[in-house]
Amino acid sequence: MVRPVKNQRTLAQPLRLSGLTLHAGVPVSCTVAPAGIGHGLVFRRLDSLPEVADVPVAPGRVVAAPLCSRIANEGGTSISTLEHLMAAFRVYGITNAMITLDGPEVPILDGSAMPWVRAMKAAGVSEQDCAAAMVELKRPVRVSYDDRRATLYPLNARDDISSFTARIEFASSSIGKQSFSGEAEPDFFEREIASARSFVEANELPDLQSKGLVRGGSLANAVVFDANGVRNPEGLRFDNEPARHKVLDAMGDMYLGGVQILAHYEGYKAGHSLHAALLRTLFADETAWSWTIESIASKVVAMDHFRR
Repeated sequence: MVRPVKNQRTLAQPLRLSGLTLHAGVPVSCTVAPAGIGHGLVFRRLDSLPEVADVPVAPGRVVAAPLCSRIANEGGTSISTLEHLMAAFRVYGITNAMITLDGPEVPILDGSAMPWVRAMKAAGVSEQDCAAAMVELKRPVRVSYDDRRATLYPLNARDDISSFTARIEFASSSIGKQSFSGEAEPDFFEREIASARSFVEANELPDLQSKGLVRGGSLANAVVFDANGVRNPEGLRFDNEPARHKVLDAMGDMYLGGVQILAHYEGYKAGHSLHAALLRTLFADETAWSWTIESIASKVVAMDHFRR
C-alpha cells in the first residue's frame, strides 16, 4: 500500500516553558524555535561548551537511562527527560525545530505532555514544502528483558494511524494491572493521553533519591501511590492514568529516532531502557523497514539525518 505523503513541519513561532527538572531538581528554561526544511529536531545545551552543545535527535544518539529518555552526542553532552515533549512533536508531526535548554533536562512541568500541547497550539504549526521521511515496518520487531517486552508491528493495508498499547502490572494494589490503547492522532491525544502524569510508588522514593533521581519530584508533577491509594489531594485524572502515561512515554520514546515509525506498538511492563533497545534493534536491521518517500530530495534529507 502507498501511504499518504506527509510534509515536514515546524512551529509557526517560538514557544518557551520553564520549570524544575525531575531528576536533578534544578530550574531550567526551554525554548522551541522554528527551523528550516531538513534541519531536524536538535537540542542545544546553553550550559555546555559551544562545540559540543548540540544534540540532534537521531537513532545513533539514543542512550539507555533510568526512569527517563536520554540522547547524547559524541562530546558527552546529553539531554534527559525529553519524552513528553517528543510525544507532542510526534503527534503534531513536528520534524524541524531548535530546542534550547540552560540545563541537563527538559522541565517536567506538571508531569504530563499537556503544557507542551497547549504551547504548541498557541504557537501554531507550519507545514513545509518537502515530504517528511517516515519509516514503515516490513515485519515485527521485538525486544524483551525478563518478563518485560516491547514490540512494533507493521501497519496493515487499512491502517493510516499508528496505535500504542501499554499493559502494566504492579504488586501494589493501588496500581495493580492496567492497560490502555490509543492512536497517535492530535484530537485523541489531547483528550485521552496528553494530561496523564508521571507516577511513582512512595516506597521506592528513598532508594531513587539516594541514587540522585527524582530530586525535583513532587505532588505537583507526579502521581504518588502508597498503600492507602493516591497521595495527591486532587486524585487521578483518569482511573487508569498510569497506563495512559505509559502510552504517552512510548509515543515520545518511539520518536527519538527523529522520524515517524509507522507501526503499532505494544508494551508489557516496558520502560525507557527497553524502548531504547527497541529503537537500536530496529534501526540496526535495514531489512526490517523501508522509507515511505520516493523523491530523491527527501531521501537525501533522510539519509543525512541518519548520519548525524
